Amino acid sequence: ESLYPQTGWVEIDPDVLWVQFVAVIKESVKAAGIEMNQLVGLGISTQRATFITWDKKTGNHFHNFISWQDLRAVELVKSWNSSLMMKLIHSSCRVLHFFTRSKRFLAASLFTFTTQHVSLRLAWVLQNLIEVRKESFLNRFCRCCIFKVQKAIEEENCCFGTIDTWLLYKLTKGSEYATDFSNASTTGLFDPFEVNHNFGSVDEEIFGVPIPIVALVADQQAAMFGECCFQMGDVKLTMGTGTFLDINTGNNPQQTVGGFYPLIGWKIGQEIVCLAEGNAGDTGTAIKWAQQL
Repeated sequence: ESLYPQTGWVEIDPDVLWVQFVAVIKESVKAAGIEMNQLVGLGISTQRATFITWDKKTGNHFHNFISWQDLRAVELVKSWNSSLMMKLIHSSCRVLHFFTRSKRFLAASLFTFTTQHVSLRLAWVLQNLIEVRKESFLNRFCRCCIFKVQKAIEEENCCFGTIDTWLLYKLTKGSEYATDFSNASTTGLFDPFEVNHNFGSVDEEIFGVPIPIVALVADQQAAMFGECCFQMGDVKLTMGTGTFLDINTGNNPQQTVGGFYPLIGWKIGQEIVCLAEGNAGDTGTAIKWAQQL
C-alpha cells in the first residue's frame, strides 16, 4: 500500500512490506499443500526503482521506501537536465556517435534524467539532510531520525538499495548485499551497454528451512518473461499503476529517438536479453484519484 505524506510524495512502509512479504510466501506454500523443505528455490520479482537506505550493522531502515512515482526530486531533475554539464555530455556524445556509430554514445546523447530514476531521488535525500532540522519536514520524511543517515554515511555504515536488494539483505540476515541487472538498469546508475550473481539462501529462522534464492528480477522484466516474450521483436504492454511498453531487442541494448530507453531484461547463464521500454507514470493511480473525487 502506498503512502502519500504530502503532495507529490509517494512512500511504502518497509515494516508493513516485510510482514506482508513473509506472510504471502507462508500462505502460498500452505495453499499449495507442501512444506517449506520441499521448495527448490525462491525467485523474487519486485517493484523496481523504489529505494531505501538502512543501517548496515543493525539492518534498521532510516526512512520509508521512496517510490518510483515520487516527485520530490522534480526540481533537481529539471536543474540537471538544463545544466551545462548535460549539454556538454549531449553534444560530445553526438559527435562521438557520428564518428563511431556506437549505440552507447547515441544513448548518452539522448539521455535525460526523470523522477523515476533512483539516482536523483537519492541525491535529493542526501542534499536535504541539513534541511530536516525543520520539525514538519522531519515528521513527514522519516519515521526514524534522518540525522542517522548522515552519521551512517560518515561511518561507512549506510546501505542503499531498491526493494529487491533490501529483501535479499533481510532474507539472508545481512550476508548478501546485491541486486540484479533488471533492477539495476532502471536506477539511472547502471550502464546497460557495459555489462554473476550468487544471491545466497534465506536464513533458516524466517521460514524454518534455508531456501536458495535463485533469481531476482524487476516487475516489468518479469512480466515480459512471464508473457513468454523470448524472441527479438516480441512486445508486451502492462497497465497497472503506470503503463509500460517493452520490446525484446535481443542481446544488444538499443537506443531510439522516439523516447524508448534501453534496459536489461534478464540474464540466464551467459545470455543477456535486452529491452527497449517506454512508459507513462500514471494509469491506475489516475483512476484511483478519479474514484476519490
